[in-house]
Amino acid sequence: MTDGSELTCVFIGSIIDVQYYKERLEEAGIASLLKDDFSSGTIVGIGGVPDSVELLVADADAEKARMCIEELQKE
Repeated sequence: MTDGSELTCVFIGSIIDVQYYKERLEEAGIASLLKDDFSSGTIVGIGGVPDSVELLVADADAEKARMCIEELQKE
């Protein structure tokens, strides 16, 4: 994910939900990372919204990742 490819947000939610989907995507062979402005903000004293953690994937994997997340949400 550090090869210079553009990233796309495929899910926004709580840290628990994002971690769950991140693990499932990795099992499906889709690399991902999370962006947690709340935790980052508390470290430097700025704050943020705890349920707005973003799950990011490479643009090329975005559609596959969204489909995987949609299937998991149906379970």
